Amino acid sequence: MGAQDKHWKTVCGIELFKVEYRLKEFLYKTFGITLPKLRDQRDYWAWRGNAYRDEILASGYLDREVFFQDLIMRELAEQRYESAFEAGCGFGWNVKRAKEEFPWMRVGGLDFSLPQLRNMRDYKPQLDIGAAQADACAMPFKDDAFDVGFTLGVFMNLHPGIILHALSEMVRVCRRRIVHVEWSARHATKDLVDKRAFKTNIVSHDYDDLYATLGVKPAKILTYHDFGQAFREHERRTSTRLDRWEGFEGADKYTIYVFDL
Repeated sequence: MGAQDKHWKTVCGIELFKVEYRLKEFLYKTFGITLPKLRDQRDYWAWRGNAYRDEILASGYLDREVFFQDLIMRELAEQRYESAFEAGCGFGWNVKRAKEEFPWMRVGGLDFSLPQLRNMRDYKPQLDIGAAQADACAMPFKDDAFDVGFTLGVFMNLHPGIILHALSEMVRVCRRRIVHVEWSARHATKDLVDKRAFKTNIVSHDYDDLYATLGVKPAKILTYHDFGQAFREHERRTSTRLDRWEGFEGADKYTIYVFDL
């Protein structure tokens, strides 16, 4: 039994999430109907988190996603930061890379999925990272606890009703810099906007506008126009087979936001 078989529910042998996907796609493309965004994904990650690490590591997905991880590492390398943390650190893929790249740095994280955090222990166990089971809207850290805070494809799972709370916490906890690599329809192609419009678990946020309400302006915004060619070259060099039913979306799946505080 593979990692995916351990947690995906099936209907007549077909994974339930695929049935739901096609139903939402049909409603959107046929009638223009979009269902409400999920208000909370805690229960989902409470059970999916058990198998997520093994599934994603075996799929070839991270061999492509590492391009965006590299962009975060470049931002961390611009200055000598003494500390950094990730909101939504999962099984530790990003924070343990940060510790490898910057061994002097105090690296931490938080995630509300306890199974994900448990799986972090066995992922590169030689790297000890302190991580808390916590909500990004109520971070268990003191003010200015870290020089830098970052996210990679995490805040796009937060409901519009709570995203500003999470961003306020990032501003409170981070002393020098915030880096978001997140989904923004504002900076994406129309094809990808249409493809993601009906997904209830993915939300587009305009981080430039949201941070403006907090009195913070972006120091840098990079889109697929800036790094699209580099991404395509990276993808061509990737030799592993991609074993994911939806494939891998293009360079416009993320926008890079950098805020200096």
